[in-house]
Amino acid sequence: MHRNVIAAMLGALLISSPPAAQAASTSPAAAPPPAAAPTPSDPWERVNRRAYAFEDALDRHVIRHVAKLYRWLTPGPIGRGLHNAFINLSEPGAFVNDVLQLRFRPAGVAAARFVTNSTIGLLGLIDVAGRQGLSHQGNEFGVTMGRFGLRPGPYMYVPLVGPTTVRDLVGAGADLLIDPVRWASYNRRNAVKEARLVGGGLDMRVSTEGQLNALLSGALDPYATLRSVFLQNKQGEVDGGGVPVDLPSFDEPDSAPAPAPAPLPTPAAPPDPAGAPPR
Repeated sequence: MHRNVIAAMLGALLISSPPAAQAASTSPAAAPPPAAAPTPSDPWERVNRRAYAFEDALDRHVIRHVAKLYRWLTPGPIGRGLHNAFINLSEPGAFVNDVLQLRFRPAGVAAARFVTNSTIGLLGLIDVAGRQGLSHQGNEFGVTMGRFGLRPGPYMYVPLVGPTTVRDLVGAGADLLIDPVRWASYNRRNAVKEARLVGGGLDMRVSTEGQLNALLSGALDPYATLRSVFLQNKQGEVDGGGVPVDLPSFDEPDSAPAPAPAPLPTPAAPPDPAGAPPR
C-alpha cells in the first residue's frame, strides 16, 4: 500500500513539475553559466542549474507528451470540472493554514467554499462559491512557518518538484500530513488519493504551461528569472501584502494564448533630395 502511494506521489511530481524548463529550451540563451559570485539566496546555484537542465531534458522527452495526452483526454468542460474538483480538495489544507496564521476571514471563505462546492457544486466539479464571489485563496505550511519568523533558507531547484526553498520543501511535506482529506475514512481511499496526486499534477502542468512559457521564453537567463520571481512572490505571501510579480495563477487554467505583440509602425520613406514626394 505504501509503495503504491509513493509511486503515485512520484508520478504526480513528475507531471506537475512546472514547464519552466520547456520555456528555457526555447530561449536563445537557455542555460548560461552561473555568475562567478554566488547569489546570497542561492548558494547551491551550480547544482540547481544542473537540476534545471535535467528537467529541461525530461520535459522535452516525457512530461510534455503526457501533458498533451491529458489535455486531449479532458477537453472543455471535462477539464474545467476536474480542475474545480482539485481546487476544492485543497480548501481544507488552506483552511488549516489560515487558522494557524490567525487569518480567520480567509479561513471562513475556505470553509464556505469547501462546503458549498462539495454539496451544491457536485463534489467540487462546479465552482458555485466562486460565482457567489468567494474566490479561492491557497495557503501553505511553508507560508505559515514564514509568518512565524522562520527564514526560507537556501533556494533549491529540485527535479520533478521545481523551484522551492528549504522551508517550503519541508512545508510541502507538512501539508500532506495536515490535509484532512488525506486522513478521512471512505471507500477506496487509497485509489482516490493516488488519482488526486497524479491528476492534480497533470492539471497544474496543463493549466500553467502557457503563462509560464510567456514569462520565461524571452528571458536572457530563464533560471535566474524564475528564481527571482519565485522568491519575490513567496516573500509577498509571507508578508501578506500580495505578490509583487505577476506569476501565473494555479487556480485559473489558461483560457486563451497570450496576445501577440502589436506590430511595429513602418517608418516613413526619406524625402527625395529633389523635393519629389516619397513613393
